[in-house]
Amino acid sequence: MTETDVGFAMPRNLVARGFAVRPRGPEDTDFLRELYISFRWAELEAAGWPEATRRAFLADQFHLQDHHYTNHYTAAAAFLIITRDGAPVGRLYIDRGGVREIRLVDIILVPTLTGQGIGSAIVRALLDEAARTGRFVGLHVESDNPARRLYLRLGFRDRRPEGPYRYMTWGDFGGDADAASDALS
Repeated sequence: MTETDVGFAMPRNLVARGFAVRPRGPEDTDFLRELYISFRWAELEAAGWPEATRRAFLADQFHLQDHHYTNHYTAAAAFLIITRDGAPVGRLYIDRGGVREIRLVDIILVPTLTGQGIGSAIVRALLDEAARTGRFVGLHVESDNPARRLYLRLGFRDRRPEGPYRYMTWGDFGGDADAASDALS
């Protein structure tokens, strides 16, 4: 598949390591739910809930988030599965429906692949696209999410708090960040 087919060109250094992206399909729901659960599992350690209760709660949270993403974002959104040697290893959701914003809706990798520069390379590819096309990249990240440090290192700037999240941008948004965010969200 080409970049035009899926809406994202995987960086060459990752392609050389067997990584690719493909459109999400109905057959990916089980993988996506388990990916979400693995990503959020540790957050509920302190709750002391039994494993079955924690799983059920996180499965419900996944379905709520998934419903929001697939109903809120425009037809210009790309809901992609990150693969390695053909096997699913993550998700990448991008929305290009804003006039000047490329919205990084979400990126998650399986726990065994985090901290290896894969997510950084994917985000840098979006930044390169934004620079080439005269757009900016916007995202929301939980204030205490370790990924926020990565975004700051990559040059994102905090724009404003939105509940437990921070709206961050990278690149020239061409004016007031709050107005740009409001107009594009």
